[in-house]
Amino acid sequence: MGTRNKLDPLSHLIDQYNYHTWSNKRLFDHLRSLPEEVIHREVESVFPTLATVLVHVYFTETIWLKVMQGKAFDTIEEYVDRQLLTSSYAEKSLEDIESDYQRLEADFRSFLKATSDPMLELSIQHPTFGEMEISIFHLVGHLINHATYHRGNITAMLRQSGYKGISTDYVVYHMNMNHQQNT
Repeated sequence: MGTRNKLDPLSHLIDQYNYHTWSNKRLFDHLRSLPEEVIHREVESVFPTLATVLVHVYFTETIWLKVMQGKAFDTIEEYVDRQLLTSSYAEKSLEDIESDYQRLEADFRSFLKATSDPMLELSIQHPTFGEMEISIFHLVGHLINHATYHRGNITAMLRQSGYKGISTDYVVYHMNMNHQQNT
């Protein structure tokens, strides 16, 4: 029988975010092993290209980080222009897209480091769904779940294009971390 490891909410949140960034890095490493044009190749899927999936996840995480930092939805467009971002990703190299992700990760890590209470409830006025109360803990959990779902889209799109995907399962992350600690 194993030992019980009880994490406080902030430690749990950081573990989950570490898993998220590990998964993104693993995905980018895998995509770099494929021909560069794969990310811009059109396929019949939920998204037309891998780049559009990547920009969707990036865009969503950027918006929610701004919301968690206290910005109102009606002011976020000044920070994130969806059409400009989507069209620019149609031309960007995988390396440039990964650099955007790395900058966003640094911003998230700074935010999480400054967060003393991840269970703090935020009052958010969403333009479609109205007012809601939700904690930073649950919003970051949503973002991790959202990205996991779309990494699955990318795997399906890769298979459709004749390439293998890469496992980014949470248990694979922990096996990888345990292996690194033991070597």
